Amino acid sequence: MFIHYVTAPQKMFQKIELRRTRDFSEKINATFEFIRQNIKPLAKSLIYISGPFILLQGFFNGFYQKQALGGGGLNALDIFNTSSDLVMWLGLTYVFLLLGYISSIIVVYEFMRLYETKQNPETIDVPEVWEGVKENYLPMFGASIVMFFLVIIGMILLVIPGFYVAVAFSLVAPIMIIEKKGMGEALSRCFKLITEKWWSTFGLIFVTTLIVTVMALIFIIPQSIFSALFVLHAKDVAEEAPLWQQAGMVISSMFYSIGANLLQAIVFVAIAFQFYNLIERKEAKGLMGKLESFGKAPADTASKNEETY
Repeated sequence: MFIHYVTAPQKMFQKIELRRTRDFSEKINATFEFIRQNIKPLAKSLIYISGPFILLQGFFNGFYQKQALGGGGLNALDIFNTSSDLVMWLGLTYVFLLLGYISSIIVVYEFMRLYETKQNPETIDVPEVWEGVKENYLPMFGASIVMFFLVIIGMILLVIPGFYVAVAFSLVAPIMIIEKKGMGEALSRCFKLITEKWWSTFGLIFVTTLIVTVMALIFIIPQSIFSALFVLHAKDVAEEAPLWQQAGMVISSMFYSIGANLLQAIVFVAIAFQFYNLIERKEAKGLMGKLESFGKAPADTASKNEETY
């Protein structure tokens, strides 16, 4: 007697079409579908490439929180001695926050560029993404500094222009990384793309950021617990917080930083789908590509048949 085992067919990898027009709900759905489909390679790239920056940011932020809360070892005479330490820890926190943020942006958009251009996106690996990060890091760093000062100037002159350019500048990174444009061209192109679509872009960023913020609450719970312990311990000003509380503050801060960084990728992916949506609405590059490939397909098939016979 032969027993035949019937195995369930494996689900084929279905590549998501990036260059197409989508309404608001379709962009949200496409964002989470892309994350679900590519969560392992994308998360791996973020952890390997951005992870060191983010862990250091969390590490220094943990020391800043520990120093700021005092843990019972801080009194009025120590204020002036610890203020310089607080500035140092906070400064290091923001430096590595910036470095990690930029690297995460490049990882996500380089991953999406490879996803679009490669025939089999399942083969995307960390070294490929790393090559794109090395190529784009300095240009993206420079662009981030320029955009920061432009937004600040806009805010000083009038709140609305600063807020407007901040949303428009969200498209600069995908333009520079996916389309391989320079900073100057990317800055001008983002305003052309966002014309008449500022509110939809802002709405998408707002909604996805709100979703990410709610999801990130689970990562901040440990840090909140240790912060509460420090505050309670501060009643005894003569005694410093136990070592396990100090270590817990630093480790929980690193845990929150890496979790929040991974979730931030959701916002970047949503912006990318808005970028592709605007490109398609204004320039129809995806449609033109389909028409070109449609015209070439019969010719290619005919030539293959001639070779066969």
